[in-house]
Amino acid sequence: MTKIFTLLTALVTLGQAITAQKGFHLGASGTFNSTWILNQNNYGTLAPFTNYIVRTSEMDYKYTWGGNAGVVLGYNFTPNWGIKGEIQYNITGQRYEDNFEGPAKIPQGTFGSGQKYVNVQRDITLHYVQIPILAKYTTSPGHVAKFFVALGPQIGVRTLAKEQVKVAGYVYDTLALAPNEKFKSTDFGFALQFGTEVYATDNLYFDIGLSFYGGVTDLNGQVLKTLGWYSQNDVKYQRSYNFRAGLMTGIHYLFGRGREY
Repeated sequence: MTKIFTLLTALVTLGQAITAQKGFHLGASGTFNSTWILNQNNYGTLAPFTNYIVRTSEMDYKYTWGGNAGVVLGYNFTPNWGIKGEIQYNITGQRYEDNFEGPAKIPQGTFGSGQKYVNVQRDITLHYVQIPILAKYTTSPGHVAKFFVALGPQIGVRTLAKEQVKVAGYVYDTLALAPNEKFKSTDFGFALQFGTEVYATDNLYFDIGLSFYGGVTDLNGQVLKTLGWYSQNDVKYQRSYNFRAGLMTGIHYLFGRGREY
């Protein structure tokens, strides 16, 4: 009983200390993203085609949508400068689709004989727990709205990897490799955010803006680097990177004296 009372007392004391801190803010945010995997070649997706030029072709990018949501924790050291960290769950990936001259041979049959075109689709889905740590600049306090910009590094830990390839409408396992083998478990890059904070009260504000992320580490796993061929346009291995841009919105509570700080 004494231990429980001591723990409760410590939590109350910590809560009082946090709420007394001017400039400390806590909130939740989410982003609707256009997601891309830059420079991702087909890596065996077109192996069923008998024509070598087709087998080593790249596929057209299709618009792919994703998003993230999570919690935000920050502290303003001055009225203009601060730092914030986020823990978010992110859904990203890339869709590809193209038509290629046959024939293409898969277990379900031979398609595109007589040089007819065969449709190929490739869908990659990646989920991450992402943690950006951002330096934040906010314009001088305004009565209702302020402009902000935030920039910093971000690390992502992959929690899910899925890939599906369809040739002539049939699901086809191109290399008999699990998605976890094809894509690395971590991703590192830099995040940029900018937008406007709008105050509903002295302590409660909403933000809306644009959010960008660009990976700087190779997305592909080691197995994709050992295939020996990549595409007709590349004579050596090319790295692939996550990139996304989207519309961000959030709600935040500023402890202490609120927006006068």
